[in-house]
Amino acid sequence: MTVAAPLPEELEITIENQALSETAENSKAVRSEQVRGENLVAAKYWGDIQWRIIATFIMFSICWCGVIFLGLNQVLPLWLCLIVNSVFASTFYMPLHEAAHKNIWGKRTTSRWVEDAIGKACSIPTGINFSSHRAGHMRHHAFTNDPARDPDHFTDGRLSELPLKFYGMTMVYSFLPFFALIKPLRVLLPKDMRRLLNDRQASKSEGKAQIRFWLLSTIFLVVCFATGHGVEALMLWWLPARLQLMWLNPANETTRYRHTRVAVFLGSRVLIRGHDHHAMHHLFPRVPHYRLKALWKELAPELVQQGVRAEGRAVGATSPVVW
Repeated sequence: MTVAAPLPEELEITIENQALSETAENSKAVRSEQVRGENLVAAKYWGDIQWRIIATFIMFSICWCGVIFLGLNQVLPLWLCLIVNSVFASTFYMPLHEAAHKNIWGKRTTSRWVEDAIGKACSIPTGINFSSHRAGHMRHHAFTNDPARDPDHFTDGRLSELPLKFYGMTMVYSFLPFFALIKPLRVLLPKDMRRLLNDRQASKSEGKAQIRFWLLSTIFLVVCFATGHGVEALMLWWLPARLQLMWLNPANETTRYRHTRVAVFLGSRVLIRGHDHHAMHHLFPRVPHYRLKALWKELAPELVQQGVRAEGRAVGATSPVVW
């Protein structure tokens, strides 16, 4: 009987490494095929001009301006206008967001100035500069939940942290040039907001755009106070723009299927619209927000199996909503 001689240690290591390499290549191929299949399904949901988004933008613009008119003419009390316009202001984020992704005009390459005009118009009720938001939002998608590179990572937090984060956002939006140019003042901000201002990834053009937007907004507010309409400006426009920002996202994972979630609750489709299916937006950013729910229904079984967090009333939910 012949006994096989043991393999040299170096040869054993080489064979083991080859096996691991082949396994990794097979896993990569399987994942690539899976992603390709998901994208083929998602392709059915985007590409055309999104007339619905354009129509809702026009409708809410009329409603928002109407509340201002009713408030200025004392038809409605200012406290009620504040509440209503805070809700209306939040609706403008999705047209701004879809314009940032170039989703409103779909695959069309001509007349994109219409899409950009919608995005810029949405900057007024939201208080968010469109051009700088587009650049920062693309970094958010590229580096989701990376504390050092995701400009939106400061929104990660528990519900109990909302007042502190809202304070930080309000301070930055109100006194941006002072915090940008006088670094010792940043001690007044929460730690995660200080990191945001120290972000070196933002270009000079982004910074200049933010400063210009802040300057125009502040000049308008000062003029309103100088002409005796300061309280109305605060209640009808400035405060609603701040209040609509009060939303946090518990996010700390960075893998493809785990970096955000699907979290559906009563009224979520109205309050935060497509962001209740936010995981779908990150997986398929070209799909318009109002089609994400249908896409989720089609892909939910596979995506939940891959690890996507489904919470609350979402199809395939595995846990309650984490607030």
